Amino acid sequence: MANDSNRPENHPEEEKPKITVIDRRSSSMDESEFESLEVQEEEERLPTYVEQLKKEAEEKDKRLREYIAAYKEKTGETDELRARLQRDNENRLDQLKANLFVRLVDILANLKRASEAAQSTQDFESLKQGIEMVIKQFTRELKENQVEPISTVGEKFDPKKHEVFMMVDTNDPDQDNTILEELEPGYQFKENL
Repeated sequence: MANDSNRPENHPEEEKPKITVIDRRSSSMDESEFESLEVQEEEERLPTYVEQLKKEAEEKDKRLREYIAAYKEKTGETDELRARLQRDNENRLDQLKANLFVRLVDILANLKRASEAAQSTQDFESLKQGIEMVIKQFTRELKENQVEPISTVGEKFDPKKHEVFMMVDTNDPDQDNTILEELEPGYQFKENL
């Protein structure tokens, strides 16, 4: 009976090791079960370093998507700002044009008054005075808006500033390339012709 005490049945504290057997024979499992089992085993066997790399890649992908979303948002804001500035510039230009047209309408009204006065009285002297007043008014408006006439008679020809309509031969070497007559005056706005 001494031998009976060494048997495992007599020691309930000791448990038998649990053994799991996976039958990989094709006859016991269909192919899809076998493949899913292999994939599961591969995932379970991945080293912790690879798992860490996968996790980092997922985090970086998430961060990249966030950056792309933020970039698209900022780009949208920039496009909205650009469109608003364009509308503001167009509105401002329209306002400046309206102000200019109001001034031109005043000049046109004075020109019409001069014409009507000359027709009613048949006095061409009053027509001349009316036209001279309109010319002064128009010249004053140009000066107030920084538009100045350019005097060219007697100056040397400069192709950047002048246009030639006709050339005249001269025997005087001092008059070579000199502007002798002005058909139509030029004007300069600030630095622009």
